[in-house]
Amino acid sequence: MLRISSLSILIVLLLSLVIESPHEVPALDEPLSTVVDDCSYNENLAPVEDYLSLLNISDPYLGEFDSDVTVIEFFDPNCPHCATFHHVMKQVVEDSGQHARFFMVPFPLWQYSLLQIEALFVAAQEGKYFEMLDAQYLHQKQGGMSLEEVTVLASDIGLDPEVFRQRMERGLNQRSILERRSKIVETGVRGTPSVMINGRFVASDSKSCVCLNELIAAEVNKG
Repeated sequence: MLRISSLSILIVLLLSLVIESPHEVPALDEPLSTVVDDCSYNENLAPVEDYLSLLNISDPYLGEFDSDVTVIEFFDPNCPHCATFHHVMKQVVEDSGQHARFFMVPFPLWQYSLLQIEALFVAAQEGKYFEMLDAQYLHQKQGGMSLEEVTVLASDIGLDPEVFRQRMERGLNQRSILERRSKIVETGVRGTPSVMINGRFVASDSKSCVCLNELIAAEVNKG
């Protein structure tokens, strides 16, 4: 268990009020609006003009950082659909990484996901964010992972387990994780995985390699 401070207790109490249970996450109706062939954006969620404000300067990314096309995936490491979709995103990064920059931003659906999200940012301090995410998806389990389990993952991906555990116990990323979650909620996101391209949310039926690559290409061509 993480060491509990008064700040941690306050954060957990606040989180219990804002994080919905998986049974309370409303389904999003997503009528299609053709943009590129049969690939489309979600008409029910308004475009987010200041979408870059959802990113932090230290967020790890994949692809071409100087690109004018920004792809953001919102995920929960304990979401089964996110684990499946992760393979799609990895292929899209491989296909379109030279044309866009990709950010994978955690959006906790459950309180128990906070520990694993903390582990992602602790791993990021050593340049191992995506390796930790891969490992968490590979070992995904109902109810989330314990500190001992994520520490084993840290060791598996080449991190010093003692240093990792010490950083985890400080819980320094909890406040920023929750603050960003609140900002993401304001955009209309209620479930994961959700994907936006330059501030526009991709429709559920278009979250395929083919469609994501086509939508990215359309944004590149606008430039």
